[in-house]
Amino acid sequence: MIKITVISLTVLLFSSTGLFAQDRIFTYVYQSLVLNKGEKELEVWTTYRTGRDYYYRRLDARTEFEVGLGRKIQTSFYLNLTSQSSEIVDDTIPSIESETEFSFSNEWKIKLSDPVANVLGSGLYAELTIGTTELELEAKVILDKKIGRVTQALNLVFEPEWKWKPGNNEIKPVMEYKFEFNYGIGISLGKGFTIGAEIRNPNLYENKSWANSALYAGPTLSWARHDFWINVTFMPQITGLRGMSPDRNLNLNEYERYQARVIFSYLL
Repeated sequence: MIKITVISLTVLLFSSTGLFAQDRIFTYVYQSLVLNKGEKELEVWTTYRTGRDYYYRRLDARTEFEVGLGRKIQTSFYLNLTSQSSEIVDDTIPSIESETEFSFSNEWKIKLSDPVANVLGSGLYAELTIGTTELELEAKVILDKKIGRVTQALNLVFEPEWKWKPGNNEIKPVMEYKFEFNYGIGISLGKGFTIGAEIRNPNLYENKSWANSALYAGPTLSWARHDFWINVTFMPQITGLRGMSPDRNLNLNEYERYQARVIFSYLL
């Protein structure tokens, strides 16, 4: 009887908090949690970006298949679609130019320590993206901690990228380096709801100089129930740190004024 009661309380606890499927409560910041061996998850990402010194709209769509491999490791496969429209001027006549890019990504994530059982949760992350005009390698160090209802996470990101661009009557690769410092904090409200905030500091190093940097911050909301979760973040640019636009304190040349992301996930 006692055994049945303990099992029932455990099931009630996990079902009321929606922890069965959720391995993250943020959309930009990663946590160290991974899927258990044999678990499979389908995630659909949508990121919208707008607001530059000129007309600009960009929509990023990612479909991710994620699987737990055991021994605190998981892998994921992505199909990515990026569509953007921007203003161009030809002989003082403005028009809109649109581009569409497809790419494929493979991600590997290793959990090194647990954010609850250990002093600090930690993990390593690597993602390779192959597109028709670019090649990216993204590496992350993940640190996180959960105390009671509060979860905090910090990501250190390094991303070398090769882009093929025209120049000197030939198409050749141009290399640039991106690095980010991303932080998130979330407070569980119960019944699967978590509210919090995310902070991003993207940076771009190219042509042997630290060319661009900006600071983003915004609210995030997460809701999880059993085998389903959805996370939403709105991320306005707070200030530019490098490469600011003329007469502005924002960098609207390399980065956007506003970004918003929604991730929907279902445990298969």
